[in-house]
This record gives sequence, structure tokens and C-alpha cells, in this order.
Amino acid sequence: MAITYTRNQITKPQNVLGQLKTVTAKTSDYTVTAAESGTIFTTEGAGGAVIFTTPAVGDGLHYWFVNAENQDMTVTAGSADTMVTFNDVAADSVGFSTSSEKVGGAIFIVSDGTKWMTFLHTYDGADQAVTVAT
Repeated sequence: MAITYTRNQITKPQNVLGQLKTVTAKTSDYTVTAAESGTIFTTEGAGGAVIFTTPAVGDGLHYWFVNAENQDMTVTAGSADTMVTFNDVAADSVGFSTSSEKVGGAIFIVSDGTKWMTFLHTYDGADQAVTVAT
């Protein structure tokens, strides 16, 4: 059975990850909470680097992080070695910090209860570098 919702007499598939809550700009370092799962965080208005720290892993928690300024943006796991990302199953953080390759980079994370599955959204892997720390 498909999960659907109906609005204005039109039935559409329901987002399997749940509804996105809000778009929230952060201009300085911020620790994300479990209650904010589904939020899209941006760096809109930031005048310096922004580090987002995840809460403890929890099954189904998910967040978007979008770099909306020409500033470094990093997503750091609240528990060390819990991020699965490109070529690394035990990363501590991922981010955009390469000069002229920051704006527009985005990171989607979802937890399976033991790790953060990290999906990197870049303009082009050859043109927008991602920094992974272990």
C-alpha cells in the first residue's frame, strides 16, 4: 500500500522521509537537535564559517544543510566516527571549505540508528570539492 496525501482533491505520494519542517538560516556554529529532524539549515547571512553539529544518531532523523554564502560550512557528527560518506565509513565531519567552491554545496544526512548516512550534493565532483575529516 502506498502512502499518499490528498489536497484540493488531488492525491499525491507522501514523502517517505516525512515532511520537511522549515528552512532555517544559521550564521554561526549551531548544534542541531533531534526535534529539528526534517529541517533545512542554510548559512544565509553568515559572515564567517559555520559548523553544524549533529545530535546523537537516532533511527530516521534527517536534515539538509545548504551553503548559501561564500563561507566554510561543516557538518560534524556529535559522536566521533559515525558518518558514512564518500570513501569513508567512519568520518567525523564533511564540509565545503575550498576557495571558490563553497556556495551551493549541500549535505543531506539520515540516520539508521547507528551511523549518519551522508549524501553530498555538489555542482560537479570535479569543480566543487568536499572536505572529509576522519
